[in-house]
Amino acid sequence: MSEATEIHGGNTAGDSERNTPIPSRTATPVDASGSRPSSGPRRFLAKVEKKIDKTIDVFKRKVGRKEKGTGSHRASEASTTTSTSKTWAIVAQALKMTLSGAVPFIPDPFKGPAEALLKMIDVFEQAKSNKEEMEDLKARCGLLNESIVNAIKGQDERLLSAELKESIGRLVEGIHDTFLATVVEYSTGMAAYVMIEDNSDVVKQANQKMDQILQCFWIENLIAGALVLSDVRQTVKDQEGWMMRLCATIDNHFKSATLNQLKHVPGAAYDSQELAKVNLCFEGTRVKLLAGIGRWMSNTALEEQETRKPIYVLDGIAGIGKSTVAKTVAQRAAAINSLGATFFFSRDRADRQQAAGFVHTIAYQLACCDASYGRAIATAIDDHPDSLHKVMAQQFSTLVAEPLKGMLKQRATPLVFVFDALDECAQPDGSDILSLIISSVSQLPNVKQFID
Repeated sequence: MSEATEIHGGNTAGDSERNTPIPSRTATPVDASGSRPSSGPRRFLAKVEKKIDKTIDVFKRKVGRKEKGTGSHRASEASTTTSTSKTWAIVAQALKMTLSGAVPFIPDPFKGPAEALLKMIDVFEQAKSNKEEMEDLKARCGLLNESIVNAIKGQDERLLSAELKESIGRLVEGIHDTFLATVVEYSTGMAAYVMIEDNSDVVKQANQKMDQILQCFWIENLIAGALVLSDVRQTVKDQEGWMMRLCATIDNHFKSATLNQLKHVPGAAYDSQELAKVNLCFEGTRVKLLAGIGRWMSNTALEEQETRKPIYVLDGIAGIGKSTVAKTVAQRAAAINSLGATFFFSRDRADRQQAAGFVHTIAYQLACCDASYGRAIATAIDDHPDSLHKVMAQQFSTLVAEPLKGMLKQRATPLVFVFDALDECAQPDGSDILSLIISSVSQLPNVKQFID
């Protein structure tokens, strides 16, 4: 296909994963060479987890918040400086301990940045600034620490997938590069770096970059199943913006009689009763495949516009579990408020092998997933009622693309459409839908499509 499409085989010889449970094993970490380490590193990692658990509440209460108290401004400022500096010392120490524990098992290409990042944390410790941008940057160090801890917590290092190890390595490397942009090297030896804390624009850019890197890490590993959503929700419960929206339970269903005019296909939704017999991937299975899908889905924020690939095609012969993967991707994307719409085709259902209800179904599901989308789509129907009966391209343009384009541009996280078993759609309807997907749906900003 085009450069905008990634094609992935669903039955490659190198992927021996099956949709069966993996038995649990006794936790016994191994080092990068595969040998068992001494009891020291095991005790070290255990202490890291305990320390994180004890300090995390303190961190969330004191770091990254604006002061709301009244009374003496100077006294409040002095108190804030003291409390945040103490809290940062705790966070910095925990972060250094976590990074030290992570270095042995992340792939070699990322070890250098990880070790350099440890030295940069010392520079941050020496920065006594109480500026808001610096406090935000320190707060994100805490999020970085929690992200790594939650990814490896309670797991035997031998059972950490290669994909997760590489993902942690990319996370560390990305943060290292971001930190490097906020310091200036002015000499050699112990005092090799100095903070650019007076340049607020540089620090703000670092905060934005760290948000993007953490977002990619979380989405990638939530889709892969390497991170538990409840852990991430706990991590971001006191945060705002994309982090909270990613993990918050949101009931945005928009009710309007106008939307009832959409002749949507209820059975095409991934969680419909008609698809109850389609299983989800068991925990610990299809890890390599799901990690790849998660990375494709998550890296929108980090890619240049011209290199983004909005379509992921899972290829393979019938019966290898593509629908299971599609349903798993849809469910996990929905859990993090990143699912736009799904359509599971079927040659056994007349309404799921035709093009007639395709656009109506997409519009209806989008209206249900976000109240602002629902209002915009309802307005479009009221303003252009004849569009309900136009050809698919016109329907999509009027009901979806035009009313939602501006709002989709403002999304901080990607929106995913999942289309399963397109080959079971009758012809020429199947070809018409594929043409619409390539020419129109793929042009929506911040939207990605998973197709099998």
